[in-house]
Amino acid sequence: MEDFGAKTRKLLRSGNALVLQCEIQPYFELFQDIITDCIPEPKEGSPRGIVICTDDQMARAFADYLEHRFKKLDLTLDLIVEKGQRVRQRNDLFFGTELIVGTPKRICEMYFQNGFNIGELKLFMLLDLNTILKTGNKGFVNRISESLPRCKKVVIETLDREARVSEYIKDFMGGYKSIKAPID
Repeated sequence: MEDFGAKTRKLLRSGNALVLQCEIQPYFELFQDIITDCIPEPKEGSPRGIVICTDDQMARAFADYLEHRFKKLDLTLDLIVEKGQRVRQRNDLFFGTELIVGTPKRICEMYFQNGFNIGELKLFMLLDLNTILKTGNKGFVNRISESLPRCKKVVIETLDREARVSEYIKDFMGGYKSIKAPID
């Protein structure tokens, strides 16, 4: 029988939108595999993946986790968080990256300052949609998602879905597949 990670990757390969219901940190390795499936090799220019996290702490933890693996693959990653130097972050993005990991507000701000072009985007991932919406970041996510090219969309939920979250997912994702992590 297939494990949760294998099922998830198979579902994502068969479609463009996936909703995962699971905890975040125990599945960092799965999220890394999803990213490397969508961004298999380095390429100059525009980012090919964006991962939006709930806050600076989550973004830093995820970026730290990916850093070692990305060095082996020769992929670049830029961390874009609230408690960081805006000019430096913008300059780092200007010189190119494969993956952007950060908070909704700062990523949106950098996008609107023409810090990066999303025309080559292959993956758009939201880590913990429930918390992102509860903390008032829906507008920032909407602004970026309105400009998205056709790409894989992955949403991770950590709680049972509320009605407002269901409506948001339906509007944002359109047709999607859903999978829930097994309970140990």
